[in-house]
Amino acid sequence: MSLSQVFRRKIFWFFDILKGNDIKKHFEDIKELIENPHIQSSIDKKEEYLQKILQHAVSTTWFYQKYSGYVSIADFPVINKNVIRDNFEEFRSSKYKLKDCVEISTSGSTGAPFSVLQNKSKRCRNTGDNLYFSSKSGYEIGQKLVYIKIWSENYKHNPLSRFWWQNIYPKSVFDLSDKEINSLIKKLRRNTSKKSFLGYTSAFTTICQYLDKIKASPIESNVQSIITMSESMNDYVRISMKKYFGIEPISRYSNNENGILAQEDRNAPSKFVINSASYFIEIFELDKEIPVLPGNKGRIIVTDLHNYAMPLIRYDTGDIGTMDVDESNTSYLSSVAGRKLDLIYNTKGEIIPSHVSYKLCKYGDYKQFQLIQYGKKDYTIKLNTDKKVDEPTVLQEFKGYFGDDANIDIQYVDEIPLLSSGKRKEVTNTYHI
Repeated sequence: MSLSQVFRRKIFWFFDILKGNDIKKHFEDIKELIENPHIQSSIDKKEEYLQKILQHAVSTTWFYQKYSGYVSIADFPVINKNVIRDNFEEFRSSKYKLKDCVEISTSGSTGAPFSVLQNKSKRCRNTGDNLYFSSKSGYEIGQKLVYIKIWSENYKHNPLSRFWWQNIYPKSVFDLSDKEINSLIKKLRRNTSKKSFLGYTSAFTTICQYLDKIKASPIESNVQSIITMSESMNDYVRISMKKYFGIEPISRYSNNENGILAQEDRNAPSKFVINSASYFIEIFELDKEIPVLPGNKGRIIVTDLHNYAMPLIRYDTGDIGTMDVDESNTSYLSSVAGRKLDLIYNTKGEIIPSHVSYKLCKYGDYKQFQLIQYGKKDYTIKLNTDKKVDEPTVLQEFKGYFGDDANIDIQYVDEIPLLSSGKRKEVTNTYHI
């Protein structure tokens, strides 16, 4: 560990001591509850967290007060962004003044603005979650963190801001031209200190495609961990990031309004460790308010155990996943398929894996591609490429996935723009079955 990393680590914990060791207490609690899920004290603590937030919700918010006679969480309704947006004040706890809360906003995948309030202890809990799950990936406090996401316009003008203290190298997803990526790679090669990556899957895709194009050799840069967020991992990024940076990336499932909900086990890819210390997670049927059996795909429903400023009970994240149980009887997510609006269906109305879009890779090198379903039997494949593909073969293969009666249109485009969130959807459904 370098002296600068040790210094930053000590500074971080020094400021936490001044604030009463709040983050450290949360970190130790999270570690204990997740790593010892079956001991009685962990079971009791998680049940206590659940009962406290339910009681707090019915006692201090207008929205939940009508459920004061509840027997269990099953008596609470499923809510979503629209319900919260339309009843914002009714979700606010009367115990917290606005000045004592932090407003967390996101444009969301649909582009519609959405905000929630979080109390200060919840913010510390999120930091504890971040430290715990980052440590499980190989990251340590003080390491350089190459953080690729959408940043506000003024981030470049604050060289001595928190980025220096936290050793963050911020990189905007809007600054990933060939020239910008080349500059980033040069900086990585020169800097031999331990470092980690955190960013959107689509951003890593762009970087790897550039490295493929220039036939780059592996980047010797002392990378310790790579975490993808906000978008589903794909095999191309998993294989290519390991090829170029020597570390297999892991996928993190999180959102702005809650925090880190689950993260892939570094030793067991595709097994997402649920953050059961901070959330109670259920899986419901796609179109009914009924829990599904383990192993079945459904909507991911989250109860935040630590946001007392704005309790979110049975919050429909809009995401789709599958929960299974391992040999030790511990629940985990075996898949996180992204938002319901990103699901692709065949002509019979059956869900097919969204990663089917990556079958396109064998037909050419693309700058970008996108698969869209816009009707029950209607699909468009958008390709940003300099060369035309073997269209008859592509159509034949994809009819095998969608159905022989599928109407598939191949379009060549100059650009597939980023969303306002900074992400680029490779699969989207405008038909909404």
